[in-house]
Amino acid sequence: MILLRNLRRHALPLGLAGALFWSAPAHAEPLQTDTVKVSASRVEKELLDVPMAVSVVTEEEIKLSPAATVGGILQDIPGVQVVNSGAQGLKRIAIRGESPNRVLVLVDGQKIAENKSMDGTALLVDPAMIERIEVIKGPASVLYGSEAMGGVINIITKKGGTKPIQGQITTSYNGSTRGFDESLSLYGGYEGLKYRVTGANTYQYNLSTPDGEAKHSKFKQQSGSAFLSYDFNPHLTVGGLYEQFYSEILAGDTSTPNFYVDISPWERKKAAVFVEAKDIAFFLPRLRMDAFWQHSRKKMLNHVESASGPMSMLMDNYANNKNEQWGASLQSDWAIGESNYLIAGYEFNRDDLDAKTDTDMNMTVKPNPMMQINTLTDSHYKYKGHMDTHALYALMESKLPWDFTLSYGVRQTWVSSHMGTAEGWQRKKTSMPPSTTYSDLNAGGTGDTWESQPVFNVSLMWQGIDDLTLRAGFSQGFRVPNLQEKYITSSMGGGTVYPNQDLKPEKSNTWEVGARYYAHGLSLDVTGFYTVADDYISSMQTGTNLYHYQNVSQAKTHGVEFSAGYDLPFGFTPYIDVTWMKRQFDNGNYTTWKTGTPEWTGRTGVRALYPVNENLDIMGDAYIRFASKTEQESGTATRTVYSNDSWTTANAMLGVKFGSEKQYAIVGEVLNIFNEKYALNTGNSIYEPGVHANIKVSVEF
Repeated sequence: MILLRNLRRHALPLGLAGALFWSAPAHAEPLQTDTVKVSASRVEKELLDVPMAVSVVTEEEIKLSPAATVGGILQDIPGVQVVNSGAQGLKRIAIRGESPNRVLVLVDGQKIAENKSMDGTALLVDPAMIERIEVIKGPASVLYGSEAMGGVINIITKKGGTKPIQGQITTSYNGSTRGFDESLSLYGGYEGLKYRVTGANTYQYNLSTPDGEAKHSKFKQQSGSAFLSYDFNPHLTVGGLYEQFYSEILAGDTSTPNFYVDISPWERKKAAVFVEAKDIAFFLPRLRMDAFWQHSRKKMLNHVESASGPMSMLMDNYANNKNEQWGASLQSDWAIGESNYLIAGYEFNRDDLDAKTDTDMNMTVKPNPMMQINTLTDSHYKYKGHMDTHALYALMESKLPWDFTLSYGVRQTWVSSHMGTAEGWQRKKTSMPPSTTYSDLNAGGTGDTWESQPVFNVSLMWQGIDDLTLRAGFSQGFRVPNLQEKYITSSMGGGTVYPNQDLKPEKSNTWEVGARYYAHGLSLDVTGFYTVADDYISSMQTGTNLYHYQNVSQAKTHGVEFSAGYDLPFGFTPYIDVTWMKRQFDNGNYTTWKTGTPEWTGRTGVRALYPVNENLDIMGDAYIRFASKTEQESGTATRTVYSNDSWTTANAMLGVKFGSEKQYAIVGEVLNIFNEKYALNTGNSIYEPGVHANIKVSVEF
C-alpha cells in the first residue's frame, strides 16, 4: 500500500517521463537479447542450463553504468541487499538476508580473505576491470566452500581481445559527490597471444543527500591490472595476471558528527597463473590448474568524541591488518559415457594474518571549575596466525529419460587454524593523584583448532519444452569461524568481545524451486526458497559491556525472487525485478521477525532501444526503485528496534551509441528525481543520495 501511495503521489511526473520514451519512432526494432554464458557451476554453460539461482550482470550493462563501485552495479539484483557501513566507498553485499560475512566474494574464482572483520568482505575491485559479475543466490558451498552460505559474488575480470590492438577510454561524472571516474584499457589478441593492461582512478567527494552533505563520506580508488595468455595450440592455454587496488575511505554518522572512521589505505594486490588443457581425451574434456598469491592491507582509524556533563572523552582506535594468501587448485572435467558429466577438484588456501591494534583514550572530568582530572589510557594488541584450508569436491550431472537432468555433489573441507601470537598490554596515566600503571591485557588466545565439514547438494531439472527450464533442489552451506572469532579480543564498538576456540562451523540447508524461460520476446526467471540456518556465531553478553562469541543463533528465511521482461513492438521492454522475503532470527534470548530485511524490494520500469540506423542506437530507461519498511530488533535484556520507512525513487536514463562499429557511447541519468530521503540499512548512519545527475562517456578503438 505504501508503494501504491508513493506511485500516486508521483503519478504525473512518472507519466510524463514514460510519455517521452513511448514517443519513439514507430519503426524501431524489438530488443534482441544475446545468449548469456555463465560459469557458476564451474563449467561454462548457458544460463538456461544452470541448476541454481543465478543472476548475471553482463559486460554491456557494466559498460553503460556510471556506478563508481561494484555495490552500485549489484543493487537491483533480486535477493541482493547492499550494505554500505556508513560510507559510499565501502559497500558489502548481503544475499537472501544473510550478512556479508556469510557471502563469499571471488575474483576470477579466487576468494578475497578477511580474517579480522565483523562486517564481512568488501568489494575491492574497480568496475573498469570487470567483464561480468555472476551472483549465485543460496548456499553454494559444495562448489565454493566456506562463507558461501548466503551465496557467492564471482567477479570475472576482463582478459584479451579479438584484434591485435584495441582500447577503451571511459570517464564519468557523479553529481551526488561531484566526483570523476576515469579508466583506460589497451588489449588485443594475435595468433594465440592475448593481453590487456588497464588503469582506473576514482575520486568522490562528500555525498549530497536530502538531509544535507554527509560529512566523512568521500573516497578515492586507484587500480591497475595486466593480463597475458598464450594458446600453444587449440588444446593448451597458459596465462597469468597481476592486479592492484588501492582505496582511501571515510565513513561517518550524520547523528554523531564527532565520530568517523578513516581507512587509509585499504589495498589489495594479486598475482595469478593458470594452465588450461582441453579435449585431452574423449573422456577428459578439460583440465585446469590455478595458483595465486594475494595480499590485502587495511589501516584504520576509529575516532570518537563525546561529552556528558562534567565528563568528556576522546578516543582513537588504530588498526593495521595484513592478510596474505596463497592458493592453488586443480579441476578436471570427465565425460562418463554419453549421459554423465563429472567435475572433480582439489583446492588449497592459506590465509596469514598479521594484525596490530592500538587505542589512545583521553578522559577528562571537571567536578568543579577549580579541578580537572585527566586520565590517559594506551593499549596495544598484536596477533599473528594463519588458516590452512584443503578441500575435495565432486559434482555429477546425469541426463535422465523424459528430458530430466539430475545434478548432485559433495565437498569435504578440512580447516586448520593456528594463532601463534596474541598479546596485549595497557598503560594508564592519571593526573590526580599523579600515577602510572602498566598491566597485561587478555588479548585472546594462542593455539590450534581443526574442523572437518562435509556438505551436499542435489537438484533436478526438466527441459521438455524448448526454452523452458523447471528445477528443484536442495543445497547445504557452511562457514568456518575466522581467526578473529576464535582467537582475537575486540574492543571497538563500546564493548569488549572475547573469542572462543570451541566454536563450530555455521550451517544452513536450503530447499529451492524455480523456472526460467527465454523466448518469443519474453524473459522470465522466478525462484522460491526456504532456508534453515543453525549454529550462527553471535556475541552473547556475559557482563557489563562484555561479550563472548558462541554458537547460539538460528534463522529461517523464505521468499520469492522474480524477474521478467517482454519485448514489445517499437523497441520497448517493460520489466520488473522484485524480491519478497521474510526472515525470522533467534539469537538465543528471543525470536524476532525484525531482522533488518525489507519484505519487498525491487525495480520496475520500461527500457527502450531505437536503432536509428546501422551507426546509431538510442537507449532509454524510465524506472522506479522501492523497498518496504525495514525494522531490526537488537539487544538482550533491553531490546531496541531500529526502523527505516518504506521508500520509492523515480529514475530515468537516456543514452546513445554511435560510430561505424557503435564504438562511442554517451549515457546520462537522473536518479532520485523527487529527492526522496531514505537509507538502505536499518540503524544506518548515512542517507542515500538526493536528486542528482550522472553522465558517462566511453570510446572504444
